[in-house]
Amino acid sequence: MGKTILITGAGSGFGKLAAFALAQRGHCVIAATYDQAQAEALQIEASEAGITLNIIKLDITREEDRRQLIGSGIDVLVNNAGVGESGPLAEVPLERIRRTFETNVIGSLGMVQLAVPELIKRGGGTIVFVTSLAGRMPIPFLAPYGMSKYALEVAGADLAVELKPFNIAVSMVEPGAFATGFNEAQIATKYSWMGPESIYRDQQAFIKKNEKTVLGLQSVKIETVIQTLVKVVEAKHPRLRYAVPKWQGAGIQLLRAFGM
Repeated sequence: MGKTILITGAGSGFGKLAAFALAQRGHCVIAATYDQAQAEALQIEASEAGITLNIIKLDITREEDRRQLIGSGIDVLVNNAGVGESGPLAEVPLERIRRTFETNVIGSLGMVQLAVPELIKRGGGTIVFVTSLAGRMPIPFLAPYGMSKYALEVAGADLAVELKPFNIAVSMVEPGAFATGFNEAQIATKYSWMGPESIYRDQQAFIKKNEKTVLGLQSVKIETVIQTLVKVVEAKHPRLRYAVPKWQGAGIQLLRAFGM
């Protein structure tokens, strides 16, 4: 039997591909996009692919937008929407860090707080956070993003326990580096504000070396993340964490066991 699933950040990347995959499997998918332009573009792409989606404009940082969840009859909430910010943590403008947390953490929790009463009405359901392996292992010059994902990791683990009495499962899908274009865009953000006065003005080679490492780890096998999201959404008793790829998750656990 198909489920009703709301996916945030469905205008691109993992969110869009998961929306398409789940709709093709017979689920009713509410695909939420950041703005109207994304919604219109997604509608065209879905129509051309012969896929039926219920597409809405939903900016998770706006209370009035989040309230569209009320009465939606969802069985599953997939918190996928997020933004990335890069730069040396010693000088990243605080408003940029604040914006990252406002979207990735506060906006996602705002969705959860509206979803939980809806799921209780239906006797239970599932909440999925698309976090990141960056939330489990520091990556130099991507700290604002990693910090926000670490916060979601804690939130997801706490909610998994707190929501058990209501038959609501909570899972976290933790992608590593994948070639969706997100990482390139995130890495580029720091160059919009770093100038000649930066304390790292003479450390560009060091920064570029770290960028190259991140981009070099990217996988083109994006379908593995989508398959995992489908698995979690359809599972009766999903696990708390799903690292994708598994070997990267295992590697992080090993490094942390040695205090790294």
